[in-house]
Amino acid sequence: MRVIFTNIRTGEQINNLCKMAHLIWNEAYANMLAKEQREYMLEMFFTPAVIENQIKKEGYVYRFVLTDDIPVGFFGVCPGLEGNSLFLSKIYLFKEHRGKGLFEKCMDQIVLVARHYALPAIRLHVNKNNHRAINAYIRFGFQITESDVFDIGRGYVMDDHILEYVIPD
Repeated sequence: MRVIFTNIRTGEQINNLCKMAHLIWNEAYANMLAKEQREYMLEMFFTPAVIENQIKKEGYVYRFVLTDDIPVGFFGVCPGLEGNSLFLSKIYLFKEHRGKGLFEKCMDQIVLVARHYALPAIRLHVNKNNHRAINAYIRFGFQITESDVFDIGRGYVMDDHILEYVIPD
């Protein structure tokens, strides 16, 4: 299986990312978040306008994950958003492509991005009930450094662990 990563820049690519996000989120979070909260969060985080602004004005880097030239997921990172670290905002793979080593390949790519920006660590937030993701991050070498509840409006919160991975020399 050949895996490549391509930068997301164009309007068409951003639209495709948002469509992928809707499919993946509704499957991945069906048992964790109510449908209304998923829809609200998708509108907050995964509209073309939001993603385009993040890329053009906030310094985010988004990349598609392709296996054999087929998009199977994506990730988004932002250098320096959380102190002297690379903020891992999003990493999502379609269900049928999980458990095939793609997460590790994505993380290797994300470590390269952090090194490019000379950042010594990667930080992320993950839903406390997303045990599959938490376990994957911990297997990769992340540690839970804190937990917090973030009010995101309309009576919804994000109840997250904050994880950090210190990049080896």
